Amino acid sequence: MKTVFTLGPASKNKRLITQLSRTADRFRLNVAHLTAEGLKTWLERLAEIFTEQGKTLPLVLDLQGAKMRIGNYPSCDYLPEKVGLFFGQSSDDITQLPIPDKNLFHALSIGDILSLNDARIKLEVIAIQPKSATAKVLTNGGLSSYKGINRVDHPVPFTQLNQHDQRAVELGLSYPFVQFACSFVLDGKEVTPIRQQIGDRYLIAKIERPEAMHHLSQLDQGFDELWFCRGDLGAQAGLKALGQLQAKFIAQFPQLSSPKFLAGQVLEYMTHFPQPTRSEVVHLYDIQQAGFDGIVLSDETAIGQYPVQVAEFLEQL
Repeated sequence: MKTVFTLGPASKNKRLITQLSRTADRFRLNVAHLTAEGLKTWLERLAEIFTEQGKTLPLVLDLQGAKMRIGNYPSCDYLPEKVGLFFGQSSDDITQLPIPDKNLFHALSIGDILSLNDARIKLEVIAIQPKSATAKVLTNGGLSSYKGINRVDHPVPFTQLNQHDQRAVELGLSYPFVQFACSFVLDGKEVTPIRQQIGDRYLIAKIERPEAMHHLSQLDQGFDELWFCRGDLGAQAGLKALGQLQAKFIAQFPQLSSPKFLAGQVLEYMTHFPQPTRSEVVHLYDIQQAGFDGIVLSDETAIGQYPVQVAEFLEQL
């Protein structure tokens, strides 16, 4: 089974990356969490490591695509009862959420439910202005910079790459080992505006919204690879529906020609502990038997305490 390791604060050391490259088939960087300068630093570091070790691995730059995130925001444990949303990059006031993408305000209606931070927070829109809105908090929780935000049930449609993604593409195209992934795909129409930017580079569709399950054939034809991503998909569809959605995805494998990867808490326990749970081990066996071509690890190798142990465990399989 192929493996994709996400790189992050826990795995930025050159020696550690070299260790991980012995097991990983590819690396991944989440563009949403990086400035242009930070991304350039990562690309230069990886290019140097690949040259030194005489071995190059593909690097997936995970673009936001249709996924929206708040901007720079002060961390807080709870939101006030009402919050404002405004078109902007940054806020130093927990009552005001910066939204760098103005498309959200074009699509909002009063009564819309917004989900933040993997559904840990739910808002109901109660007032709308051209580039701002007001919402009451239905489900409260902690929030910090760059967490995901979108409408529940009918996410804002994708029409073009935002400026942050465009800059990431420009940087990535300078390195031949870079591939791209698009978040929150729907029906395969996303391919056209992205291909205009990336040409014939390898392109991955991240299935993170339940509506995409009705368009798997189109996604399979338009993209080079499919990732079934249980984090955002669970937030959009609800946790109770996640098992059924995964089963439906697996049932379509005979009709899908693209490689299929599973992402989202695959070895989540190893983010904090040096061994996986028995349940995770059994699940790995089950998904391999089901026909998944590989797995994508996120927190386990990006911010986890035991990235080396993760790699060593997977080497034994």
